[in-house]
Amino acid sequence: MKKLTLVTSIAFAFTLAATTVYADYPAVSIDSDIILNYDKEIDLSDSVSIPSVILDEEADVSINQFNHDSPVSATANVIGNTAQGGNDGITDLKVNVTAVGNNASVDIATDTVVGAIQGNQNGGATASGNIVGNRINLGQVKDADGKDVDGLVELNVTAVGNNLTIANAEGDDSEAVVGSLQFNYDSPVTATGNISGNGFGVNPRFRDPKLAVTAVGNNLTSVLGTRGSMTQINRNSAISASGYVNGNRGDIGPVSVDVTAVGNNLSIKAPITK
Repeated sequence: MKKLTLVTSIAFAFTLAATTVYADYPAVSIDSDIILNYDKEIDLSDSVSIPSVILDEEADVSINQFNHDSPVSATANVIGNTAQGGNDGITDLKVNVTAVGNNASVDIATDTVVGAIQGNQNGGATASGNIVGNRINLGQVKDADGKDVDGLVELNVTAVGNNLTIANAEGDDSEAVVGSLQFNYDSPVTATGNISGNGFGVNPRFRDPKLAVTAVGNNLTSVLGTRGSMTQINRNSAISASGYVNGNRGDIGPVSVDVTAVGNNLSIKAPITK
């Protein structure tokens, strides 16, 4: 396959982006170069240039995702739940909160060319989870298989600006040629988790409250053998994660708190084989 064909695939995505929101969105142009005009010119020359490659069989994928003046938010609150009298209360509590600006997942079964642009401007992603002021007496609960397991208090909060995942179909070893641009402009990514002011009963003792909070600006995961160019930008877009476990009463612990904030992450790895 000639480079011209590859660039054409990428150019289609970027040309569409520029014409769709041309009035007040960063102008995007491609002709071996990409230029984003945003207050000042950001020159990404050759940032999405694709190396020449010959593929016997190919698939072309063009991805174009934008959020403009469109914040993405997810909130979960478990607040002030108490039983009437005695030591009764919540026996098992799991809360998952996820906010994602743009997400694309491509499963490849042949050698594939992917042209992708994902952007947030004047928006961002916010995820918030709060477990506050509850009466919690953890006990035995049944899992999905019907087995008795210990109840837990578990809160997972995740906020992601842009995510692109390219994965091999099971048992396949196809390669990918990728031209990707992910950016957040004036679009903070914020994740906050809070487990506070709860009353934990004494039976059973020492059961974990688990809190995991993750904020990621841009993330790209692809398969081993990927070629191409991948650009990730955060401009005036803070990436922040906060986790709080405070003011709880009773028998608590051990407490597990994992808080992670990542501006840009790129991972290229071999597929998992069984």
